[in-house]
Amino acid sequence: MFNHNRFKQLKQTFKLLGGVGVYRQLARKGLNIYRGLIRQGGLKLKIISGMVLVVFVAVGLLSHFLTQLLERSLTEKAYEVGQMAVARIADASFNAIVERTYANRINLLEMLKETKEARMDGFLDISIYVYERKQAQPSFNYFAGFMEQRDALEEANLVSQILASQDRQILRDTVTYNENGQAAQAIRFVRPVVFNVGEQKHVVGAVVLHYDQAAILGPVRHAAQISSLITLGILALSIVLAWWFSLRLTRPILRVSQAAKQVAEGDLNTKLDITTNDEIEDLSDEFNKMLKGLREHQRMSKFVSGSAMSQIQDDSAQMILGGRYRTQTLLFSDIRGFTALSEHRAPEEVVAIINHYLDLQTIIIREHGGDIDKFVGDEIMATFEGEGDLQRALEAGVAIQQAIAQENRVRAKAQQLTVNVGVGINRGEVIVGNMGSHDRMDFTSIGASVNLAARLCSEAAPGEVLIQQALFAESASELSVNSERSIQVKGFSQPLTVVAVQKAKP
Repeated sequence: MFNHNRFKQLKQTFKLLGGVGVYRQLARKGLNIYRGLIRQGGLKLKIISGMVLVVFVAVGLLSHFLTQLLERSLTEKAYEVGQMAVARIADASFNAIVERTYANRINLLEMLKETKEARMDGFLDISIYVYERKQAQPSFNYFAGFMEQRDALEEANLVSQILASQDRQILRDTVTYNENGQAAQAIRFVRPVVFNVGEQKHVVGAVVLHYDQAAILGPVRHAAQISSLITLGILALSIVLAWWFSLRLTRPILRVSQAAKQVAEGDLNTKLDITTNDEIEDLSDEFNKMLKGLREHQRMSKFVSGSAMSQIQDDSAQMILGGRYRTQTLLFSDIRGFTALSEHRAPEEVVAIINHYLDLQTIIIREHGGDIDKFVGDEIMATFEGEGDLQRALEAGVAIQQAIAQENRVRAKAQQLTVNVGVGINRGEVIVGNMGSHDRMDFTSIGASVNLAARLCSEAAPGEVLIQQALFAESASELSVNSERSIQVKGFSQPLTVVAVQKAKP
């Protein structure tokens, strides 16, 4: 019958414990702790856990099946020994029970004495009972055995089975055997003593043998203990081997990881030297090849413009000759009078001076969002695109002249060679694309606007930044005009009005 009060009590108790949510939270917390341990332990912990789990499961299953096999084998052997013993004693008891002569009884007692003194493992007791029928009440009285005296066999169910058995069938069951206040689980073997009269069979007695189950399970348990100790030893050894193996496996992987971190931080000079004769060594070789390619890429980036590098890095870009229209601001800068100054100087000194001034200008151009298209000897071609490109180009040109003037003052005090540059700036529509041949091309800008910027640079005096007066007016720049003049430029029929700009004076 359904108990509503009991159900309410269980429901209230469940609510007090927090319901399913508490157990879900505990499960999630346990899972997070496990994941945290795995993450912190890394590959070593995973390898150790895997090997220990495999060894534990394998040895555990092997031990379980061996223990079961051993227990079954010993149990069957015990059954065989018990059945043989009870059958032998039952046969020997027949004469003593039926004839009841002194000699037959002495022979039976001698057999029991020898069996008892032999101390056969597992034999707890052997008792022989004589069947007597008094006042129509059957009973099995104690006749002989390991004990001098024992009560009659009064277990009704067993007595019925013995009397119902009209042959020498051995009965077997499991009982609790009590002796001297101590109890033990025992296998009981019962063999009726049958007397044949013609075709009729009469039960005249019974032999009861108790076999200690501990004698069977003792060796099994001992074997299980030894198996457990061996399992623990194998687990300890597997942990040590797994730790050693994981170190050999993870150390080179950690070296690869550390090298990858160095590369991410910009250090391309690292090199892996791993000799493990396996896939990790192949990985290190491929990593070194990758580093070599990155170093080549880094060196190559110094020889091409940023726009060209972008074109190379764009997987969707087609590396074919051709171009498209684009609006750009062009800045040209050229060193003035350097040829005459460098005639009597060593090539190394000439290149060092050029590179010094070109590096100074390159930094300023990139700070203002410009891209170095190319270096032509001591000349720079730079491009500016996007919002405020003209304004940024003008500010870069003025900043170049200011930086060179400051640098020249420092070099003059150190009695070093100084140079000046002229800067020309123009803005307009140009053709941008891959120029050259099919096996050697350059991503650059061409057109009238480019040519005009180059000619303005040629017209610029040392320290000047030239730009068309109309274009400067469009820029709405806060820079001031230092001078204004008309020049005749090749390719243009009318003179152009240009201005030299400088930073506005406060």
